[in-house]
Amino acid sequence: MRFFFYIFILIIFFCNFSLSDTRLEKDLKKLSKYNFFVDSLGNRYELDQNIDKDKTIILIYSHGSGGSERKLQKCNKSWWQIPPTVYQLNGLKIKDYTIKTYQLCKGARGFSQKDGDLFWNTYDKNNQDVNSVLDLKDENGVLLIQKWEGPIQEKVIKLKVDEFKENGFNNIVLSGHSAGGWDSLVLKSNFPSEIDGVIAFHPARSGKFANTKKPDKGWINWRNYKISMIKVEKLENVLVFSHEKDKYENPETSKFLSDSENVTFVDVSDTNCKKKLKTGGWHGITLTKCFANKDPRSKEIVKYLEKLF
Repeated sequence: MRFFFYIFILIIFFCNFSLSDTRLEKDLKKLSKYNFFVDSLGNRYELDQNIDKDKTIILIYSHGSGGSERKLQKCNKSWWQIPPTVYQLNGLKIKDYTIKTYQLCKGARGFSQKDGDLFWNTYDKNNQDVNSVLDLKDENGVLLIQKWEGPIQEKVIKLKVDEFKENGFNNIVLSGHSAGGWDSLVLKSNFPSEIDGVIAFHPARSGKFANTKKPDKGWINWRNYKISMIKVEKLENVLVFSHEKDKYENPETSKFLSDSENVTFVDVSDTNCKKKLKTGGWHGITLTKCFANKDPRSKEIVKYLEKLF
Protein backbone atom coordinates (compact mmCIF):
# COMPACT_ATOMS: atom_id res chain seq x y z
CA MET A 1 0.00 0.00 0.00
CA ARG A 2 2.83 2.41 0.88
CA PHE A 3 4.45 1.78 -2.51
CA PHE A 4 1.29 2.87 -4.35
CA PHE A 5 1.02 5.94 -2.13
CA TYR A 6 4.55 6.96 -3.16
CA ILE A 7 3.63 6.48 -6.81
CA PHE A 8 0.53 8.63 -6.30
CA ILE A 9 2.67 11.42 -4.85
CA LEU A 10 5.11 11.11 -7.75
CA ILE A 11 2.29 11.49 -10.27
CA ILE A 12 1.01 14.58 -8.48
CA PHE A 13 4.50 16.05 -8.40
CA PHE A 14 5.35 15.51 -12.05
CA CYS A 15 1.92 16.61 -13.24
CA ASN A 16 2.53 19.96 -11.50
CA PHE A 17 5.67 20.75 -13.50
CA SER A 18 3.72 23.34 -15.45
CA LEU A 19 2.56 25.25 -12.37
CA SER A 20 3.84 28.79 -12.19
CA ASP A 21 6.57 29.21 -9.58
CA THR A 22 7.83 32.78 -9.35
CA ARG A 23 10.68 31.90 -7.01
CA LEU A 24 11.89 29.14 -9.31
CA GLU A 25 11.59 31.38 -12.36
CA LYS A 26 13.79 33.95 -10.66
CA ASP A 27 16.33 31.28 -9.76
CA LEU A 28 16.39 29.91 -13.29
CA LYS A 29 17.06 33.38 -14.67
CA LYS A 30 19.99 33.87 -12.28
CA LEU A 31 21.42 30.43 -13.01
CA SER A 32 21.07 30.68 -16.80
CA LYS A 33 24.47 32.34 -17.20
CA TYR A 34 26.07 29.15 -15.85
CA ASN A 35 24.45 26.99 -18.55
CA PHE A 36 26.43 26.49 -21.76
CA PHE A 37 27.90 24.03 -24.23
CA VAL A 38 31.46 22.92 -23.48
CA ASP A 39 33.94 21.76 -26.13
CA SER A 40 36.39 18.86 -25.87
CA LEU A 41 38.98 21.11 -24.19
CA GLY A 42 36.59 22.38 -21.54
CA ASN A 43 35.90 25.75 -23.17
CA ARG A 44 32.49 27.36 -23.47
CA TYR A 45 31.05 27.75 -26.97
CA GLU A 46 27.88 28.67 -28.88
CA LEU A 47 26.02 25.95 -30.75
CA ASP A 48 25.81 26.29 -34.54
CA GLN A 49 22.20 27.11 -35.39
CA ASN A 50 22.46 25.16 -38.65
CA ILE A 51 23.28 21.92 -36.87
CA ASP A 52 21.52 18.72 -37.93
CA LYS A 53 19.34 18.22 -34.86
CA ASP A 54 18.24 14.73 -35.86
CA LYS A 55 21.87 13.59 -35.85
CA THR A 56 22.90 15.35 -32.64
CA ILE A 57 23.11 13.81 -29.17
CA ILE A 58 22.66 16.38 -26.40
CA LEU A 59 24.55 15.17 -23.32
CA ILE A 60 23.34 17.23 -20.34
CA TYR A 61 25.56 17.20 -17.24
CA SER A 62 24.28 18.29 -13.81
CA HIS A 63 26.23 18.70 -10.58
CA GLY A 64 25.73 17.39 -7.06
CA SER A 65 24.00 18.97 -4.11
CA GLY A 66 25.42 22.08 -2.51
CA GLY A 67 24.32 21.12 0.98
CA SER A 68 22.03 24.11 1.56
CA GLU A 69 18.67 24.10 -0.16
CA ARG A 70 17.73 27.57 1.09
CA LYS A 71 20.56 29.17 -0.87
CA LEU A 72 21.01 29.55 -4.62
CA GLN A 73 23.82 27.16 -5.62
CA LYS A 74 25.77 28.83 -8.40
CA CYS A 75 27.96 26.58 -10.53
CA ASN A 76 31.13 28.61 -10.02
CA LYS A 77 32.98 26.05 -7.92
CA SER A 78 35.39 23.51 -9.37
CA TRP A 79 33.48 20.42 -8.19
CA TRP A 80 30.30 21.64 -9.91
CA GLN A 81 31.92 22.08 -13.31
CA ILE A 82 31.36 19.61 -16.11
CA PRO A 83 34.26 17.09 -15.80
CA PRO A 84 36.72 16.00 -18.51
CA THR A 85 35.12 12.54 -18.47
CA VAL A 86 32.10 14.23 -20.04
CA TYR A 87 33.30 17.28 -21.97
CA GLN A 88 35.98 15.30 -23.82
CA LEU A 89 33.07 13.54 -25.54
CA ASN A 90 32.03 16.77 -27.26
CA GLY A 91 32.26 16.41 -31.02
CA LEU A 92 32.70 12.65 -30.86
CA LYS A 93 30.98 10.70 -33.62
CA ILE A 94 28.73 7.81 -32.60
CA LYS A 95 27.81 6.22 -35.93
CA ASP A 96 25.92 9.02 -37.72
CA TYR A 97 25.44 11.08 -34.56
CA THR A 98 27.59 13.83 -33.05
CA ILE A 99 27.76 14.47 -29.29
CA LYS A 100 27.33 17.96 -27.88
CA THR A 101 28.06 18.31 -24.16
CA TYR A 102 26.12 20.80 -22.06
CA GLN A 103 26.68 22.04 -18.52
CA LEU A 104 23.45 22.60 -16.61
CA CYS A 105 23.40 24.51 -13.34
CA LYS A 106 20.45 23.11 -11.38
CA GLY A 107 21.13 24.85 -8.05
CA ALA A 108 17.69 26.40 -7.50
CA ARG A 109 16.51 26.87 -3.95
CA GLY A 110 14.32 24.33 -2.17
CA PHE A 111 12.57 24.79 1.17
CA SER A 112 12.32 28.24 2.67
CA GLN A 113 13.08 28.42 6.39
CA LYS A 114 9.35 28.34 7.12
CA ASP A 115 8.82 25.36 4.81
CA GLY A 116 11.70 23.43 6.31
CA ASP A 117 10.64 24.05 9.90
CA LEU A 118 7.09 22.87 9.20
CA PHE A 119 8.23 19.84 7.23
CA TRP A 120 10.88 18.50 9.63
CA ASN A 121 9.00 19.35 12.83
CA THR A 122 6.00 17.43 11.50
CA TYR A 123 8.27 14.56 10.48
CA ASP A 124 9.81 14.31 13.95
CA LYS A 125 6.49 14.68 15.78
CA ASN A 126 5.03 11.79 13.79
CA ASN A 127 7.69 9.28 14.75
CA GLN A 128 9.73 10.05 11.61
CA ASP A 129 7.13 8.51 9.33
CA VAL A 130 7.58 9.75 5.75
CA ASN A 131 3.86 9.33 5.05
CA SER A 132 3.12 12.02 7.67
CA VAL A 133 4.69 14.77 5.54
CA LEU A 134 3.80 13.73 2.00
CA ASP A 135 0.51 15.63 2.04
CA LEU A 136 1.76 18.76 3.85
CA LYS A 137 1.09 22.00 1.96
CA ASP A 138 2.32 25.58 2.21
CA GLU A 139 0.03 28.60 2.47
CA ASN A 140 -0.49 28.52 -1.31
CA GLY A 141 -1.60 24.92 -1.34
CA VAL A 142 1.62 23.57 -2.85
CA LEU A 143 2.84 20.24 -1.50
CA LEU A 144 5.99 20.81 0.53
CA ILE A 145 7.54 17.61 -0.79
CA GLN A 146 7.56 19.31 -4.21
CA LYS A 147 9.65 22.14 -2.74
CA TRP A 148 12.33 19.94 -1.24
CA GLU A 149 15.71 20.34 -2.96
CA GLY A 150 15.54 17.00 -4.82
CA PRO A 151 12.25 17.53 -6.68
CA ILE A 152 13.10 21.19 -7.35
CA GLN A 153 16.42 20.30 -8.98
CA GLU A 154 14.85 17.40 -10.87
CA LYS A 155 12.34 19.92 -12.17
CA VAL A 156 15.17 22.17 -13.39
CA ILE A 157 16.68 19.26 -15.35
CA LYS A 158 13.31 18.24 -16.80
CA LEU A 159 12.59 21.80 -17.92
CA LYS A 160 15.91 21.84 -19.77
CA VAL A 161 15.12 18.50 -21.42
CA ASP A 162 11.75 19.90 -22.51
CA GLU A 163 13.44 23.02 -23.87
CA PHE A 164 15.85 21.02 -26.02
CA LYS A 165 13.01 18.86 -27.30
CA GLU A 166 10.90 21.90 -28.14
CA ASN A 167 13.88 23.16 -30.17
CA GLY A 168 13.98 19.93 -32.18
CA PHE A 169 16.64 17.90 -30.32
CA ASN A 170 15.24 14.44 -29.66
CA ASN A 171 18.37 12.53 -28.67
CA ILE A 172 18.86 13.37 -24.99
CA VAL A 173 21.22 11.69 -22.52
CA LEU A 174 21.47 12.85 -18.91
CA SER A 175 24.70 12.71 -16.97
CA GLY A 176 25.47 13.81 -13.46
CA HIS A 177 27.59 13.42 -10.37
CA SER A 178 26.28 12.58 -6.89
CA ALA A 179 22.84 14.20 -6.51
CA GLY A 180 23.00 15.08 -10.20
CA GLY A 181 23.35 11.41 -11.05
CA TRP A 182 20.59 10.46 -8.62
CA ASP A 183 18.23 13.08 -10.04
CA SER A 184 18.97 11.83 -13.55
CA LEU A 185 18.01 8.29 -12.52
CA VAL A 186 14.75 9.53 -10.99
CA LEU A 187 13.86 11.37 -14.19
CA LYS A 188 14.83 8.50 -16.49
CA SER A 189 12.66 6.08 -14.51
CA ASN A 190 9.69 8.44 -14.61
CA PHE A 191 10.08 9.67 -18.20
CA PRO A 192 11.65 6.67 -19.98
CA SER A 193 10.48 7.68 -23.45
CA GLU A 194 11.73 11.27 -23.20
CA ILE A 195 15.26 10.54 -21.98
CA ASP A 196 17.37 8.11 -23.99
CA GLY A 197 19.88 7.23 -21.28
CA VAL A 198 21.75 8.18 -18.11
CA ILE A 199 25.44 8.23 -17.18
CA ALA A 200 25.55 8.50 -13.38
CA PHE A 201 28.84 9.14 -11.55
CA HIS A 202 28.55 8.03 -7.89
CA PRO A 203 24.79 8.75 -7.61
CA ALA A 204 23.81 9.69 -4.04
CA ARG A 205 21.25 11.76 -2.14
CA SER A 206 21.34 10.61 1.48
CA GLY A 207 24.45 12.10 3.07
CA LYS A 208 27.54 10.27 4.25
CA PHE A 209 27.33 6.68 5.39
CA ALA A 210 30.45 7.41 7.44
CA ASN A 211 28.26 9.60 9.65
CA THR A 212 25.53 7.00 9.91
CA LYS A 213 27.23 3.84 11.14
CA LYS A 214 24.32 3.56 13.55
CA PRO A 215 21.62 5.30 11.55
CA ASP A 216 18.41 6.23 13.33
CA LYS A 217 15.00 5.29 12.05
CA GLY A 218 14.41 8.75 10.61
CA TRP A 219 17.52 8.59 8.43
CA ILE A 220 16.64 5.09 7.21
CA ASN A 221 13.04 6.05 6.44
CA TRP A 222 14.05 9.16 4.55
CA ARG A 223 16.68 7.29 2.53
CA ASN A 224 14.21 4.53 1.68
CA TYR A 225 11.82 7.19 0.45
CA LYS A 226 14.52 8.65 -1.79
CA ILE A 227 15.28 5.21 -3.19
CA SER A 228 11.57 4.70 -3.88
CA MET A 229 11.65 7.77 -6.14
CA ILE A 230 13.80 5.76 -8.55
CA LYS A 231 11.56 3.21 -10.26
CA VAL A 232 14.33 0.68 -10.79
CA GLU A 233 12.03 -1.62 -12.73
CA LYS A 234 11.52 1.19 -15.26
CA LEU A 235 15.21 1.93 -15.73
CA GLU A 236 16.75 1.08 -19.09
CA ASN A 237 19.97 2.13 -20.80
CA VAL A 238 21.63 3.32 -17.61
CA LEU A 239 25.37 3.42 -16.83
CA VAL A 240 26.49 3.83 -13.19
CA PHE A 241 30.01 4.31 -11.78
CA SER A 242 30.84 3.56 -8.13
CA HIS A 243 33.82 3.21 -5.76
CA GLU A 244 34.04 1.13 -2.56
CA LYS A 245 35.60 3.99 -0.55
CA ASP A 246 32.90 6.46 -1.47
CA LYS A 247 31.45 7.80 1.80
CA TYR A 248 28.07 8.57 0.23
CA GLU A 249 27.16 5.49 -1.80
CA ASN A 250 29.32 2.52 -2.78
CA PRO A 251 28.84 -0.76 -4.69
CA GLU A 252 27.46 -2.45 -1.58
CA THR A 253 24.91 0.23 -0.69
CA SER A 254 23.96 0.62 -4.36
CA LYS A 255 22.91 -2.98 -4.82
CA PHE A 256 19.38 -1.84 -5.55
CA LEU A 257 20.91 -0.53 -8.81
CA SER A 258 23.66 -3.05 -9.51
CA ASP A 259 21.25 -5.98 -9.08
CA SER A 260 19.09 -4.69 -11.92
CA GLU A 261 19.69 -6.32 -15.29
CA ASN A 262 18.85 -3.01 -16.95
CA VAL A 263 21.72 -1.13 -15.26
CA THR A 264 25.33 -1.35 -16.43
CA PHE A 265 27.25 -1.00 -13.16
CA VAL A 266 30.96 -0.17 -13.24
CA ASP A 267 32.98 -0.68 -10.06
CA VAL A 268 36.12 1.51 -10.23
CA SER A 269 37.42 0.59 -6.76
CA ASP A 270 40.75 -0.64 -8.14
CA THR A 271 41.53 2.50 -10.14
CA ASN A 272 45.14 3.70 -10.10
CA CYS A 273 44.00 7.31 -10.06
CA LYS A 274 44.37 9.24 -6.82
CA LYS A 275 41.51 11.01 -5.14
CA LYS A 276 41.35 14.80 -5.29
CA LEU A 277 39.94 16.86 -2.44
CA LYS A 278 38.47 19.45 -4.81
CA THR A 279 36.37 16.81 -6.56
CA GLY A 280 35.13 15.11 -3.39
CA GLY A 281 37.77 12.46 -2.75
CA TRP A 282 36.75 8.96 -3.79
CA HIS A 283 33.20 10.24 -4.25
CA GLY A 284 34.43 12.18 -7.27
CA ILE A 285 37.25 9.99 -8.60
CA THR A 286 35.54 9.67 -12.01
CA LEU A 287 35.57 13.48 -12.32
CA THR A 288 39.37 13.70 -12.39
CA LYS A 289 41.55 14.16 -15.47
CA CYS A 290 43.40 11.02 -14.48
CA PHE A 291 40.28 8.91 -14.73
CA ALA A 292 39.25 10.49 -18.04
CA ASN A 293 42.67 10.01 -19.63
CA LYS A 294 44.26 6.99 -17.94
CA ASP A 295 41.62 4.66 -16.53
CA PRO A 296 40.28 2.25 -19.20
CA ARG A 297 36.87 2.21 -17.48
CA SER A 298 36.27 5.74 -18.79
CA LYS A 299 35.93 4.12 -22.23
CA GLU A 300 32.82 2.35 -20.99
CA ILE A 301 30.95 5.59 -21.71
CA VAL A 302 31.72 5.42 -25.43
CA LYS A 303 30.81 1.71 -25.54
CA TYR A 304 27.57 2.53 -23.75
CA LEU A 305 26.69 5.32 -26.21
CA GLU A 306 27.52 3.11 -29.18
CA LYS A 307 25.01 0.55 -27.93
CA LEU A 308 22.46 3.25 -27.15
CA PHE A 309 22.58 4.82 -30.59
